[in-house]
Amino acid sequence: MTMKKIQMGALALTLLVSSTQLVVAESNVVRLGAVPVPPMGALYVGVEKGYFADEGIEIELTKNPLLPNLFAQLLGGNLDVMGMGIGAGFFNAVKRGSPVKIVAPMGGNPSKPGVQKGTSAAALMVRNELLKSGEVKTTSDLKGKTCAINALGVLTEYLLSEALARGGLNISDITLKTMPFPMIAAALKSGALDCGLLPPALALKVIKGKVAKRMNNDYELDMQGLVVVYNTKWAEANPNTANKFMRAYLRAARDLQTDNGWRKDENIAAISKHIRIPAKMLKKINQQWIDVETLKVKKASIMKQQQYYVTKSKLSKLKKPLPFSAIVDESFAEYAVANKINWNK
Repeated sequence: MTMKKIQMGALALTLLVSSTQLVVAESNVVRLGAVPVPPMGALYVGVEKGYFADEGIEIELTKNPLLPNLFAQLLGGNLDVMGMGIGAGFFNAVKRGSPVKIVAPMGGNPSKPGVQKGTSAAALMVRNELLKSGEVKTTSDLKGKTCAINALGVLTEYLLSEALARGGLNISDITLKTMPFPMIAAALKSGALDCGLLPPALALKVIKGKVAKRMNNDYELDMQGLVVVYNTKWAEANPNTANKFMRAYLRAARDLQTDNGWRKDENIAAISKHIRIPAKMLKKINQQWIDVETLKVKKASIMKQQQYYVTKSKLSKLKKPLPFSAIVDESFAEYAVANKINWNK
């Protein structure tokens, strides 16, 4: 073989290799993390009604009542997607450059007043004895009282701060304790606590048991309580799967958000299966409000929460707020909205 032929062959091989793109197949498996609570109902509806399966997605569901444990798995790449309430830990992770971003809303309060009684998120509950005696008439009367939340640096800390602010108080004006939600309910009953934040199901339980009542029956408008978060490395490696997951999620959220879907038996059954709360109680819990027309997160609420952690949380590592674009990626939600299927057929 002449040198010229060898050179031409080498050139042809080089051109062939350079023009060939290696195509790596995306995974159709999504490792999903969720806390077994009603506000994450859209995820459970999507699983039980086969909406993710319809998109060719296989869900590997991990449920854990401890959100920090799930978030650690998301950061470590052991989960791909999760539902969560944002807190100091999330913003700290983004600041460190961790591969996580909010991609869609999961639940929150209505944009109009008077739609429901009390918040869709955890409510500030006050012992009946204090209310009946007149010792506590307004939020300002909670000054010096002993109150509890489930943890520091999480959504409930922000919610408590907002609730106290209505009476001109700060968290420093009360004696703050941290304990699991069931212990808060028990401590209210025993009198060890004067007030505490409880999620919807436990709030209803203590109301029914005449242990405590909501301090406020209205709510913060347009509050973004929970969100869907992606591991961005997974999403970059599996963009089609990430888009299809979001479309299935939108379909499930739409089922709940329209035609009084939070009260429909089929949806209640799907949620109840995963959170072990009786269907009868689930029907009494405030629904979570999601804009299924745009699937946009409530920017003002997200930024307000971040500002709280930056300025007041002892666990925040941020000196100034991060830009919205560093926290949220709306491209997956935009795809889902733009590529909706006629689900009524």
